Amino acid sequence: MVRITKDTPIGQEFAGKSKKMIWERVWTFSGGVFTSQGWPKKNLHTDPEFARSLALPTVGVSATQYLGHMTELMLDLFGDAWLSHGKMIDLKFVKLVVDGDTLVSKAKVVSKEQDGPTIKYLLDIYVENQGHEKVLVGKATGLVG
Repeated sequence: MVRITKDTPIGQEFAGKSKKMIWERVWTFSGGVFTSQGWPKKNLHTDPEFARSLALPTVGVSATQYLGHMTELMLDLFGDAWLSHGKMIDLKFVKLVVDGDTLVSKAKVVSKEQDGPTIKYLLDIYVENQGHEKVLVGKATGLVG
């Protein structure tokens, strides 16, 4: 993965690793505490019948799961400094993600601003599914230098 540097131009685009939302990962992420009686907890993320009762085609993937994928991309781009100086803002979950979807986190530099020895980058961020449909959109900021 290429990191953002002081020389990264406006318009530069980045993509994270492709991740397939497999049933076992969705179930484990959203099923609750493993040792709880009746695990996994029945909800729209673990129970296909319950999901269908809500007019979903199958279980839905928790948005926090692929928000974690976006965090991984920000760490790849800005390093550990993103944890103390980076932000994700104006996030919107715009399309349902279901079991079997393949997702890729993406970012595009939209501006950069010199502030003393550091440069503040503003990025458009989004997650796309296998059909190149955006499922999450938002902005992120990070510092370099």
